[in-house]
Amino acid sequence: MKTKRIMRSFIKVAMTAFLMFLAGNAFAIDNSTRVVSPYWQVDTGSYTFIAVSHSSLSGMNSQIGITVTALDSTGTSYGTAQDITLSSGTTERIFIVPTSHTTLNPTSVTDSDVTFIRGTSNYTYGSIKIAPKASHPNYKFLNALNGVGGDAPSGQNEGMRDATMLTYWGSIVVEAATTGFAMEFIGDMNDSSTTANVCNSRVTGASGATAVRQCTSAGVNLQ
Repeated sequence: MKTKRIMRSFIKVAMTAFLMFLAGNAFAIDNSTRVVSPYWQVDTGSYTFIAVSHSSLSGMNSQIGITVTALDSTGTSYGTAQDITLSSGTTERIFIVPTSHTTLNPTSVTDSDVTFIRGTSNYTYGSIKIAPKASHPNYKFLNALNGVGGDAPSGQNEGMRDATMLTYWGSIVVEAATTGFAMEFIGDMNDSSTTANVCNSRVTGASGATAVRQCTSAGVNLQ
């Protein structure tokens, strides 16, 4: 009987997430630079956990900043959006929890790689929006070697500050039933595309040398 109740709960959640996906409120953004997840939830017996990893792939900047926003079913931010900067080879953990959670809160969990998004203790659900902090996440900058050809390091931390090149995974944890289910992320490195590098000859406002190449690309196979 207990198993049937759990299965009914899963079906209800899955249908809600599917309807949210069809509504498309959270997906009116460009997934070439942003990542979304169609469903998260919290209540007195559940919370949401997300892990984000920087895999140090070719073409990734050594530091990539993201802004994580949990939107409720009305499109309003749940708690406060959080800015996170990931360095090469690191993983950041994000907990979306009610303010009343006694064991998962900034007082009880103080690790430097943990971030909390905290809001009302009422049952709340919605979608996740993850945006890059960089103004040009799909560009890397290279100095043009004047009269020689080719490129040289520009001193601007070569590599994309691209939120879609990070790896995301997560789950909704149903503590009351000692179970849970996985989250889906759209626009991350598993959903990316590959394009040829296209380098412009100059970037307005770029610091350093007078001739700076701005190279665009997308996806995980960046060289």
